[in-house]
Amino acid sequence: MGLDFAGKTVLITGSSMGIGRGLSKCFAQDGANLALTDLPSEKVNLDNWAGELEASYGVKTWTFTADLTDSGGPENLHREVVDAVGNVYCLVNNAGICWWGAFADMPFNDRLEKMVLLNCMAYAKLTHLFLPAMIENDEGAILNVSSVAAFQPLANMALYAATKAFAQNLSEAIRYELPRRSRIVISTLNPPFTKTGLLKDACIPDDFIPFSISCKDVDTVTEAGYRAFKRGRMLYAAGWQNKLMHQFVPRLFPRRMINRISWFLCHRWSDLLPERVTGFFRRS
Repeated sequence: MGLDFAGKTVLITGSSMGIGRGLSKCFAQDGANLALTDLPSEKVNLDNWAGELEASYGVKTWTFTADLTDSGGPENLHREVVDAVGNVYCLVNNAGICWWGAFADMPFNDRLEKMVLLNCMAYAKLTHLFLPAMIENDEGAILNVSSVAAFQPLANMALYAATKAFAQNLSEAIRYELPRRSRIVISTLNPPFTKTGLLKDACIPDDFIPFSISCKDVDTVTEAGYRAFKRGRMLYAAGWQNKLMHQFVPRLFPRRMINRISWFLCHRWSDLLPERVTGFFRRS
């Protein structure tokens, strides 16, 4: 099923930077009007980016600020968006946070609780709020930005992987709840580790093993993922390495072996190799 976003309204959370910014450009290039949202602290960046999109592609934009981890945050955003632009044709749940390190050492209020509220509850609430109008009109689309981390447990990123597994299972299940001939598309974009501010904010070290194996830039991830979404794909992981490691290898080997491989990959080279060797693997 092909999707056409020209002249239709798309809501994107976390859209002032990173993957959300990249996706908003893809939609704007196709003529979509954009409701962009991010944290209040990002208002200047958000407004500037909205202005650039309007000037470059001749689309309409609206900006909204919201902390989706606040009590009632998703509900307030839904109300403000519907009041300002009416029903949206497409919802992109993109805003999220990450953390690298042992689960027992994770800051509770700063990370653990907010990660569940943003990566899980905000996705579920916004999907639940916007989906009924799509069902009533029998048209629309939802893109949930998940991760390749959704496909297996990850030591040192235990909660992040668990939240992405939640988003993945929720998305696929709702897709199959829709009537067989429904014109609504629900998909996930499953990026590998991507060069965004999320990685720095998550305190991921420079010699993290996946950076030297499968890390991608924002444009590569968003452009390919957007094309897959337009084609109606249920999920899309960017890069052959990631398709192999996260989609095909788990089908071939016992779960115990997959968990050991994941354990290895979620370390730093400096945890496993002599210091004189690890410099080769550091990110430039």
